[in-house]
Amino acid sequence: MQIAAVEPQDFRIRCSAVGSIMADPKEGQILPQGAKTYVKKWYIEQTTGEQFFKGNKYTKKGWEVEDDAIEVYSEVTGYDQLVKNKKFFGNDFTEGTPDILVGDDLVTDIKCPWHLDTFYKYSSYIPTAKYPAPNSNYFWQLQAYMLVAERTKSELAYVLMNTPKHLLQSSQDIKQWINYEIEYSLKERVKIFVVDRSNSHICRIEERVKLCREYLSEIIQQVN
Repeated sequence: MQIAAVEPQDFRIRCSAVGSIMADPKEGQILPQGAKTYVKKWYIEQTTGEQFFKGNKYTKKGWEVEDDAIEVYSEVTGYDQLVKNKKFFGNDFTEGTPDILVGDDLVTDIKCPWHLDTFYKYSSYIPTAKYPAPNSNYFWQLQAYMLVAERTKSELAYVLMNTPKHLLQSSQDIKQWINYEIEYSLKERVKIFVVDRSNSHICRIEERVKLCREYLSEIIQQVN
């Protein structure tokens, strides 16, 4: 049952989801299939109140250990008195709540991998000028945060934190549980990737949102 009217200009993408619409489209296409899928789900959520993603064990860990992870990041970097940012930012294209605002010009996003293997997978990545972050989705997320928070610098920080035992769902997870906070030093548990603001990539986000709105207009016309 439809509970809300939606106009194409209402579409704004969450900073954390920007990567979902930024893939290169196939030849002859204006939008990649991932962007179309995202717009369709967004429309359903807005008009019905249904929420497709309700979280999983990985996001639950992130939510539960985030404050402690910020404290670890603060201690390793020397940034004093950092706390979880609660201020919501938005503009005509994207919106979201960055994890940490440092000083006047730095925004940081904290990631807490589920397993040690996952942490090593990303922490061993060697950044390049073209690909400064090990995950393209997080690169786009940081560009969006810098856009809405009006910052020119960002950091992607992977922090190895203990997985809360009550989130473990399998005997294998329980058997493999490790107390990372005892086994590894603070510096071994933090890997930081620096991502500078790229106005050319930000322009691509804005243009892609405009194309998503055009596609949303087609969806609305078909429904009506």
